[in-house]
Formats: sequence, structure tokens, C-alpha cells
Amino acid sequence: MTDIENRLRDALRASADTVDDKPRPFPGRRHPRRERIARGAPLRGWVLPLCAVVTVLAMIAGLVVLRELVHQPDRRLQKVPTMPRFLFAGYLADGKSPSRVEVRDSRTGRLLGSRAAPRGVTFHGLAASGDGRTLFVLMGAGTAGRCGSSIARFSVNATGEFTGYRRVPGSYISGIPSEKSSLAVTPSGSRLAYSVAACSAEIPAGENAVGTRIMALDTLSGRRKVWKETQGASDGKLSLSNSGDWLFFVRSRYVSDNSAHRKDIHELRRLPVATAPAGHVVTVSRAIRVITMGRNFEGVVASADGRQALVVEFALKAVATDERASPSPSSAMTEGFVVSADDGRVLRSIRRSGVSFVEGEILKADASGRFVITATGLFDLVDKRMAVKLPAVESFYDLDW
Repeated sequence: MTDIENRLRDALRASADTVDDKPRPFPGRRHPRRERIARGAPLRGWVLPLCAVVTVLAMIAGLVVLRELVHQPDRRLQKVPTMPRFLFAGYLADGKSPSRVEVRDSRTGRLLGSRAAPRGVTFHGLAASGDGRTLFVLMGAGTAGRCGSSIARFSVNATGEFTGYRRVPGSYISGIPSEKSSLAVTPSGSRLAYSVAACSAEIPAGENAVGTRIMALDTLSGRRKVWKETQGASDGKLSLSNSGDWLFFVRSRYVSDNSAHRKDIHELRRLPVATAPAGHVVTVSRAIRVITMGRNFEGVVASADGRQALVVEFALKAVATDERASPSPSSAMTEGFVVSADDGRVLRSIRRSGVSFVEGEILKADASGRFVITATGLFDLVDKRMAVKLPAVESFYDLDW
């Protein structure tokens, strides 16, 4: 062997002498996951049932809150709507000045614009579209021999000044407006409905006036429908649903018995404008609610979908005095009813003793359905109070905004 080989052999032998050949057992295998599970088992035993109970309680609380919001909304969520900026008022001729329509600031009552009626023309009913800048006016003109009515459309700029005026094509009809609230418009301004009474020139020899006619007009296409009334009946307090497919109105007629006493009958009716054929009012409409003497409809507002209507009735108890009857103010009662258009069921009622909150027979609705706009201000149907008072505007014939 070489010297290098001898050295290598000695090194390997020295390394072998350092090895301990005594047998040693292998370390046992540990299971940390099982230990954690064992330690966590008691915790999971009471945490999981507790979480389940909390979840059930939260679900019950959520259902209760949802029910309250649906059936009895929190009054804090029902804020008074913002008043439109412009208030429109219509006036009849008074001998000193002609009939006119005005634009006023709804907060201060300050006059912003005015437009007088043409010679021989009287402005009657007003109806503002949803933009607050477009006003429709029912105009009547005539002499002892002839009379007719048409609708004018006014535009208002941002400062309240009248900037445009034109007659609505196809709106002319023989007859003259006879009652307040004889004009209704949809929020879009695309559909109108109005009523007029017969002129003397239309009465055949030996006959009486045939009463009222109702007309519906599509301002975009010019299509129109006319429905005739029966003798001795009149129609007023018109209100359209948002689509214009449903028209609510009050039909009044008078019946005399054998003792020559006259009985007043007032009917709240609904007419399907889109599907009703031209003809007579009685045959194409249906009575929803009927009241007689001692009560009167002061205003009607259709719901947005036409399935309900808000009606305000005013009742007076007559007191006999020298063979005449005079109302007793202390016995006055104003009642508001939300009625179903299907069967006339009263869905909600609002009562207010004393003076009517619908003065001047002005009744419009806001978008929420909680507030109605009257001649004196914005009335809260829930709290039965005047939420916002209008500025002083006097001697007007009709009002809208």
C-alpha cells in the first residue's frame, strides 16, 4: 500500500470509533391538531348554541321592524315635502280688471308674473303639470247666443315670468265651464280632462239644457273623446291618475218628489278614459260613493295608479229658523276618506271638527300621498294639521302649483 492509502484507512477507523451503536427508541408521533380540537371542544359546546339563539332573535327583530315600517312608518322618515317654487292663481273679471292668471312665489306670495285674458274671454280652471313650469287654463268665451271653451297652455321661466302662450290644438268644445275644478291634467301634461255646461244656443226649442259634457284630450296626438250628461246633471271636481287612464269626478243631480222638495244627490264616479267609448257619462262610468243632502264633496284626488281616491266631504247640520234652514258652524264636520275604486270601501278616514281645511274647494295632492294642497296651505293627513301655510292670496277663483 502506498502512504496515501494508509492515511485514508487510519482516518476511517478513527471516525468509526466515535459512533455510538447503542439502540435508541424513535420519538413518538405528536398530534397537535387533535390536542387543539380536544382543548376547543368545551368552547364549541356553548358558543354554537348561543350564536344560533342570537341569529333567531335578530331575525325576529328584523321582521318586527319591517312590519312597523310597512304598516306604521316612522314619522321621522316622513318629512314635509319641499313646496314648489311657483303658485298659480286664477281670477274672474271683477268689473275693474279683466280675468287674469298670476304667478306668485309660494313662500312669500310676491307677484312674479301676470297675464290678462283676451277681450271677451274668462279664465276658469287651472291645472299645473308636474314640472311646475307649465300651466293649463280652461277658458270660456261667449255671448247670449253662442259660447265655447278651449284650453291655453302657458310656460313660465326660471324667474316666474310668462314666456309662452298658445291654445292647445283640438281643445275647443261648445259649452262654458260651470264649476270649480273643471280641469285636470296628468303630471306629464300629455292628457287633459275637462267639463263644460251647455250654452243656451245649444238648447232645442221647447227643451231644457242637457247639462254637462266631459272631454278627454291627448295633447300629443290630438285625439279626443266626449261624453254627454243627462238632463239636470252636472260634473265637476275632476282628477286624473298619473297615466291618464282613469278619471275621477263628482256627478251631481237633483231629484224632486211629490211635495216639490228638491233632493241633492252627489256621486263619486270613475271613468276608464283609455277604454270607454264615446257616449253618455252614466253608461261609461261607475259610481263609487254616493251621498245626499246634508253632505257635499269638497274635493277629489285620484291616486297615482287610479286604484284609490281621496275624497273630502263637508257635512252641515241645518237649524230651522223662520221656515228657513241655516248651517250651524259648531256642527260642521270635515271628513276625508281614502276609498277603494273597486268597491268604494273606506280604507282610511281623517276627521276634523269645525271649519273645513279645504277652503274654496281647492284640493290637490303631493307626490307622497300624505299631504294635500288646499287654498290655505299644505295639510298633513296623518297629523291632521296644517303643515305649511300659504302666503296671503285673496279673491282667487282657482289655485294650483
